Amino acid sequence: MVATSHQVMGFTWGMGAITIYNSVGYIPEQLFATILFFVAVIIGSLIPDIDTPKSKLGGPFERWGFMFVICLVGVEILTPGFSRSAQFLLMILSPLLFVYSGHRKFTHSIAFLALMGAYSFLLHTYIAIPLFYLIGFLTGIVSHLFGDFLTKRGIPLFYPISRKHVKFFYTFRTGSPIEVSITAALVVLNIIILSKNVLG
Repeated sequence: MVATSHQVMGFTWGMGAITIYNSVGYIPEQLFATILFFVAVIIGSLIPDIDTPKSKLGGPFERWGFMFVICLVGVEILTPGFSRSAQFLLMILSPLLFVYSGHRKFTHSIAFLALMGAYSFLLHTYIAIPLFYLIGFLTGIVSHLFGDFLTKRGIPLFYPISRKHVKFFYTFRTGSPIEVSITAALVVLNIIILSKNVLG
């Protein structure tokens, strides 16, 4: 899927996650919390494609990310423990390690999802980022894997144990009219759900 489709797919999965939250009695007290949740979902929906410099995240990270990380590491070496902000940014930017891993390999597998789950746990434990937002982030990643699972190329779900790509029994080509139609349908669905929630 192309980036826009992944973002729409992620937003749709985010709507499902919010619905589940509401069904168990958890409703964010502030609208801003809900907005941040969906920001986390959208970021998560793009993260697996960080493995290619051609993607929306991989491109900027390739150009500026590594230089920024090197500067942060330098700050920590020269002034250890001086800047908690530097430590925070280093942890946040650690997915940069996957920029050159090769497209649709490790970042499109269950192993990567598990690693991001552990990464989210560390962010929650050491930086106190609320689980609510981290679940949004992981929801976005799952939505990305699901979206690419629907394409003809599929995903190496069990990488690195198996490099075989698995896919849905009915697939479409990335960027094809079918994908555009599915994305448009999801946009309409999201608008209907949002309008019902707002007007209801």
